[in-house]
Amino acid sequence: MCSQDKTQQRLRALSRIFSSYRGSWTLSKEKMLCSFSLLCLWLTISSAQEIVYGRNKYIEYHVGNMSLIFTAPHGGSLTPSSIPARDAGCWQKDTKKCFYTHSCPSGAVKDSSNCPVTTVKDLYTQEMALAVAKEICRLTAGYCPHVVINNLARSRLDPNRDKDEAAFGVPDADQAWDEFMGFIRTAKSDMSQGLVIDIHGQSHPEQWIELGYLISKTNLDTGRFLASDTSINALSKRRVDTSFEELLRGKQSLGKFIEEQNVNYVCVPAPSNPGPNGGNYFSGGYITSTHGSKTSGEVDAIQIELPKWIRDSAERPKFAPVLAKAILDYYQFSFEKL
Repeated sequence: MCSQDKTQQRLRALSRIFSSYRGSWTLSKEKMLCSFSLLCLWLTISSAQEIVYGRNKYIEYHVGNMSLIFTAPHGGSLTPSSIPARDAGCWQKDTKKCFYTHSCPSGAVKDSSNCPVTTVKDLYTQEMALAVAKEICRLTAGYCPHVVINNLARSRLDPNRDKDEAAFGVPDADQAWDEFMGFIRTAKSDMSQGLVIDIHGQSHPEQWIELGYLISKTNLDTGRFLASDTSINALSKRRVDTSFEELLRGKQSLGKFIEEQNVNYVCVPAPSNPGPNGGNYFSGGYITSTHGSKTSGEVDAIQIELPKWIRDSAERPKFAPVLAKAILDYYQFSFEKL
């Protein structure tokens, strides 16, 4: 359980997320913590972790105590009437630009071909994130990852996109996007180095686990990439004793740590599949790009795309401990300590 002092430190950090709102912070177990005109947060203190909720509980943040963050942006189901469904963006032919808004500006029209929007839910990704986090807490006797969850349906908010496409300029959705990103920044603020794991689901026919480092499938297959092109750039600089190939898809890769526990959990990239070989593969999105170390910082990021058979209720209890141990092995190699 986090101490009162630690909780107060977290609250002060969380307050920075909402610096544009005015209010006063207090600590009261399972009671309202703040009095803002536009935003109130609630904190639940359990024997395991604190949980902080954004406005209307659209976003939730399980406060951890290690340099590891899980995000689950696409598993929500809330569809409040104040947030209209995201539809196609507005295409302006003259400028060849998309405007993501419900009312198109002059000269632009809704166009699902040029400005498509994805609204499919990634089933059971919230449950997977929490199950893996819980197992890591157990394996480490109390070191718990941070977990940031979007409870809004993807048709209302997509935190794995930039703000315009994610929220369509709807005030409640804009605020939820700010909270999601703010919680990640708060978790990162205590870290000198760390790792973000962004958990997703995919329905590709290969049914493999896709590990995204911001390298396109073509470049993975051809080998045309540098460590500086990726979301684990900081790791490559820390582990100068290990080649980047080994970190990405060799003996010290996350794919290898997963596959060595169960060969049925096939990964790409990994020693077994250095690249998708022309197959389907997601390389990572906004969260991995923004919160990884490609351009700056010491916090790395990996997007994990799981096939549905692994996310389903029958397999999830078997896979969650495997992923937890694999992430811990990768984490301990990357940072050499908890």
